[in-house]
Parts: sequence; structure tokens; C-alpha cells
Amino acid sequence: MRNGIAACVFGILLLAPTSVWAVHPFQVENTDTQGAGNFLFELNGDYSRLRTAGMKTTDLSGVMTAGTSDNTDVSLEVPYLLLDPSPVTGKYENGVGDVLLKLKYRTYENEVKQSAGFQLYSSLPTGDVEKGLGTHKVLTGLQVMDQQECHGNILHVSAGYEVLGGHFSANYAFRYGLALEHKLTESFRLLTELAGEIRKSSDSLGEPKLYSNPVTFMAGFKYDLSRSWYADLALRAGLNKDAEDYTTLAGTAWRF
Repeated sequence: MRNGIAACVFGILLLAPTSVWAVHPFQVENTDTQGAGNFLFELNGDYSRLRTAGMKTTDLSGVMTAGTSDNTDVSLEVPYLLLDPSPVTGKYENGVGDVLLKLKYRTYENEVKQSAGFQLYSSLPTGDVEKGLGTHKVLTGLQVMDQQECHGNILHVSAGYEVLGGHFSANYAFRYGLALEHKLTESFRLLTELAGEIRKSSDSLGEPKLYSNPVTFMAGFKYDLSRSWYADLALRAGLNKDAEDYTTLAGTAWRF
């Protein structure tokens, strides 16, 4: 039973990667879009340690975002996972996880730098289920977000709902968060975030349903190396027993 619960909690972390929601290292989504004909390519690496059973996961991902209009972005994320150990095989496994597709649309913006939007996302079951790298199910979600910029600070708020495998009563989550970017200079920003979720999950082994309410806090920074290239570094810590122990996040991105 204990191993089944640990596997289920570990699965929750795999099903809710940071970049499903937002530009790295945030979980909270922003309303920014790339603009028609522009692209953003991200390379990210996240290392997480699970509070239960000492399980560890590394998520190395590449994300390509394309601006299809001034207000619309489409994104493709391909994660490469390293599981130590895998909750399915009990040994070290690595490989491509479930690919993610995202569509963001900014619905509103005004002259005082306040904007709102929504995002739709869905996964493709490309990860190897027998190794614990995928779910063999489709994850679909919708979220709404609002953003306000004032005196060098940018406040982001988002909330959403997602379902795994179309099972609205067995595998679902309500996600929420609040994040703040503080501009110290034109090229350096401090990042903070408080995020959580209310989730109901069941694992592939038929263990009882697991209800969880993980809450995390993240702090880090983003630095613009040039007009089109930036890097970020952050640490996210779990604030309760349902969250991961900690996650270190590092990434870089190019705009073109």
C-alpha cells in the first residue's frame, strides 16, 4: 500500500510539469504572447525530490512556441525524463515522456498594462507506460489568467481545471497560483510564486483514490543576456506533505 501511494504521488508530479502552465520557471501562466511570426525556443532542466520514499525525477525539456497572431501562441513541449527509481519498475529509467500541446489567447489588454487571457492544453501519450515515463492517457486542461504591470512589478494570477483520460470523477485537478516579477534593472528580474492545486488521482495499479492539496513556494531570477536570449534559475519548495520536498529549476530561451 505504501509503495502504491508513493507511486501515485510521484505520478502526480509527472502529470503536472511546470511548463504545462507557464514560461519557465513559473507554474502560474502569464498573458504575454510572442507576436505574429515570432518564436520562442526554451531548454529547461528541473530536478525534483519527492518527500515520500526519496524518489527523484529530472525533467529535461525543449519547448517551441510560435506566435500565430499578435494575441495567439501555439506551443509544443517534448520532455525527457530520468526517474530514480521509476514507480512502475522500481529501478532507474529514462526516456521521452508525454508530449504537450498548448494554445494561448490573450483576450483583453488596456492602456494601463492590465491584460487577461486563457490557455488550452493537451498531452499526447508518447511516454513508455511500462517504464513509468507516460500515462497512456490524454491530459486536457483549461486555465484563465490575469496580469498587471505597475512601477517595475508584474503581478500574474491564474487558475484552471484539468482532467486525465476523460475521467472527470477519478482524475482531475483544480490549479491556482499567484506570481510576482520585480524588475531590479532592465535585464534582471527577481521572481516569486505561490502555487497549489486540489487534486484527485488514481494510479495504474488500482490503488485507492488519492486526494491531495500540494502547495509550493518558488523564488529565483531571470536575466536577459541579450535582447533575444535569457536565462533563469530558481528553487521551488513544498509547503506541505502533499508537495515535493524541493525542485531546482534552470532554463534558457531564445526569441527569434
